[in-house]
Order: sequence, then structure tokens, then C-alpha cells
Amino acid sequence: MRDAFGEALDRMARREELERLRAEAATNKRTSVAAEVAEAIRRIVERHPDTAVTISVESAGDSTGFMVGWVNDTVQISPGPVKDAAAQLADLIRRDHTLLAPDPD
Repeated sequence: MRDAFGEALDRMARREELERLRAEAATNKRTSVAAEVAEAIRRIVERHPDTAVTISVESAGDSTGFMVGWVNDTVQISPGPVKDAAAQLADLIRRDHTLLAPDPD
């Protein structure tokens, strides 16, 4: 079992992460959706020990990634993977195929 100091540090880390997500949500509506999804997954993971979930929320061409899982006997939300550059380029080309046209000279 963890000591009280370690548990307090974990609670502070979780609170700071949620505050960061809330601050981003205040400036960017897409992030608020991602924060809501991450928080919902966090509650589910809390009920299932030894579970980890990676989430990617797509909105308006942007990708926000989170990893939710157990770290030191507590559930943590941390930044996760987002689309790589090749996937983003493929999306751009799919939306505007003229990007592949030769340059006019």
C-alpha cells in the first residue's frame, strides 16, 4: 500500500492534468470534447484494474490523443499518440487532390 505522501502527490498530478485539460477546453472547443472522453474513460478504467486505454479524438482534421491507465496504483490521464505526419499528409491530399498537380511555371 502506498504512503499518504505518495497518494497526495498522485492526487496533485491528476488534479493538475485535469486543470490543464479544462484550460485547453476554455480556449479550444475540440479539446473539451477530448477532455470529456478522457474523463469518461478514466472513470471506466478506475473500475477495471490493470487496464489501459489509448484514445484518439478526431475533430475538424485535428487529432488529440490520450492514454488512460494505471500508474503506481492510480489511474492517470497522459498525452497519447496523435496522427503521424504521413497520415496527416494523406488526409490533406484526400481532401484536396490538386496538391499533387504540377506547379505552374
